[in-house]
Amino acid sequence: MIRRYRSGDHLSIAGIYRNAIHRLAAGDYTASQLEAWCGTKTDDDAWRKRCELKQPFVKVLDGRVAGFIELDRDGHIDCTYVDPDFARRGVMSEIMEAVKDEARSLGLTRLFAEVSITARPFFEKHGFRHLRDNEVHIGDVALVNFIMECPLG
Repeated sequence: MIRRYRSGDHLSIAGIYRNAIHRLAAGDYTASQLEAWCGTKTDDDAWRKRCELKQPFVKVLDGRVAGFIELDRDGHIDCTYVDPDFARRGVMSEIMEAVKDEARSLGLTRLFAEVSITARPFFEKHGFRHLRDNEVHIGDVALVNFIMECPLG
């Protein structure tokens, strides 16, 4: 089932964010980059506020939030993360299709995102094209990602 955020989901979403970064992106980024990316601890209240504002799309599988994608009203995809226990099971593809459907219903003509090295193949599979390389600085740590977009037809 794919649905929008519900009160309380932020705890699962925060855990997915941390686990996906540390378990799935670890092959593409150094330990210091991973720590800069997601910090050293989870701020549950900040995630609650973020989720209440962003209202991410979530996939529930086996009674658990298995992944989520945030879609801003301008077509920006901010967060795209899967619980590592559910990786490579089609969870994120289902959510991406729901996000694209919503974007089309809003009259958007494209989606765009800053995409990690780890997530780039997923985004390419879903029609996103690389516009340019990007470097994000968090404190004194640099992380490479990619500016990508997907035209909606």
